[in-house]
This record gives sequence, structure tokens and C-alpha cells, in this order.
Amino acid sequence: MKERFLTGLSIFFIVVIMFLTKIVIQVDWIFDIFIGIVAIIGALEFSKMLSKMKLFNHEILVGLFPVLLYVLILFGIKEQMQIYVFMLAVFALIFLLACVSILMSYIKKTDTINEMRVREIRTSVSKFSLHKAGHTLIGFVYPSLIFMMIIIFNHIEGLGFVFNVSAQGGLLSIIVLSITFLIPFCCDTFAYLTGSLIGGKKLCPKISQHKTISGAVGGVLWTAIILVVLFLIFNSDTALTPVFVSLGLSWWHIAILGIAGGIACVLGDLLASLMKRKASLKDSSTILPGHGGIVDRIDSFITTIPVVFIFLLFFII
Repeated sequence: MKERFLTGLSIFFIVVIMFLTKIVIQVDWIFDIFIGIVAIIGALEFSKMLSKMKLFNHEILVGLFPVLLYVLILFGIKEQMQIYVFMLAVFALIFLLACVSILMSYIKKTDTINEMRVREIRTSVSKFSLHKAGHTLIGFVYPSLIFMMIIIFNHIEGLGFVFNVSAQGGLLSIIVLSITFLIPFCCDTFAYLTGSLIGGKKLCPKISQHKTISGAVGGVLWTAIILVVLFLIFNSDTALTPVFVSLGLSWWHIAILGIAGGIACVLGDLLASLMKRKASLKDSSTILPGHGGIVDRIDSFITTIPVVFIFLLFFII
């Protein structure tokens, strides 16, 4: 318990330091580096999880993808790529790496045959290579591609050619990043507290023995309530008020985001639990004492981030 508390406290302070460097020093790259490191470690963890599920993949490509994606994101911002061009570029990168994956299996054909023999895979080299490439693609999308979208949030003021935003003095990116981090934190915390106090029927006992329906509902509702309360506080004659006004956001927009984000958190947690069960793992790794692995800590983020991104596209594009 002490180990878990100290690790959680350390993570909290690291996140606080990231926000302070962005707000006080107005430096974005420290946030980028932290997110990139987390994405790489998470990708490597997930690659091993896939292999445990007998979804064999190229670990080196899964770990390399976040680095290449980061370069592509910065290039897209610098060149002011339209959103559809950027998405095509991302798909092109994924397709290129998929082709590299297939080529790697053929270039090292002897190693591939040995791998098939050790893993008792009875199929042709071509089929195994295609399957391995497909599993590698899964490792690109989850968690890397989704989690790295936080970097887009970090540079959102530079995306005025995509979103209907002005510079806003860096305040918009701080708001979006704060919401992105708050939703999983609030949902996980209040789901645990509500479930512990009320108990009741299990949400998905075959996937997770600890999650209850009351906990899930409590987590979602309290997430929406806290976001609305914070919105009303910061929208009441503060430095953030002009940002909210310029975006035309009301409390009910934030309530919708809180509910949708909370539901996404619950689903993300269940998805990670399901994958770990399939891989016969308790935790994705042991890198975080008392907490398990990186994937264990970001599972709720991975499903929340697309909700925030869709919200941004829907309301401020």
C-alpha cells in the first residue's frame, strides 16, 4: 500500500511539473517528451501483451512508431497540414511500416521459420508474415496512435488552420490538456469510492471481479459534475473566461463531454482488463511499483482521448 501511494504521488508530481513548465515557462517540448516516453514504453508493453495472446508482432516497429508519429505531428503543424491531409499522412506511415513488417519477415526468413517452429505455428511463411504485420498494426493504434493525440492537444493553438481557434496565449491547450487528464482521474477515483461505499451487482464479472455497476455510474456522474463545477468557476470572470466565450462553450457542452468521457473511461478500463485476462497477466508490466505497468495507468486515457478530440472537432472546428 505504501509503495502504491509513493508511486502515485510521484506520478502526480511529474504531471504537475509538466503543467508548470507549460504554464510558467511556456515550454511545450517537455510535455511532448514525457508523452512520447510514456507512449514508447506503453507500446512495448502492449507488444509483449499481444505476443502473450499469441498475436505475434514486430516489437521494434511498435516501439518505433511513436517516434515517427511525433515527427509527423510536428511536421504537420509546421507545414499547416489540413486535417484530412494529416490523416492521410498517418495512414501512409502505418501502411509503410506494415510493408516493412512483411519485408522483415521475408528478409530474415530463416529467423521467421525458426520462430514459427519454436511457437508451433503450422502455416506458410507468407500467411504468418501477413498475420504478424496485422498484429503489429494493432500495436500502432493501441496505445501509440491514440495516446500521442495528447501532443496535438499540447499544440492546439498552432492548429488554427484545423480548429477555429486563435492563439489564446496558450490557454486553450492548457484547458484541453487539463480536461484530458481530469476525466480519467475523476472517473477512476469516484468509481472506486462509489463502488466501495454502495457495492451491488458486478459490472462485468467475467472480465473484472472488482468493478460494480454503482461504481461505473458514480464515476461517470461525478466526472460530469466536477467538470461542470470547474467550468462555472473558471468561466466566472477569470483569465480563462475569454477563451470559453470565444469558443461559445456552455455548461451543458462540458456536461456532455464529462458523461461521454466517463463512459469511455469505464470501457477503456474494461478493455484493458479483458486484454490482460486474454494474455493471462495481472499487470501489463512491473515498471511502476504498486501500480503495474504504463498500460495499466493509461488505459482510461486511451479511450478518453478520442472523445475529447471528437468534441473539439464537433464544437470548435
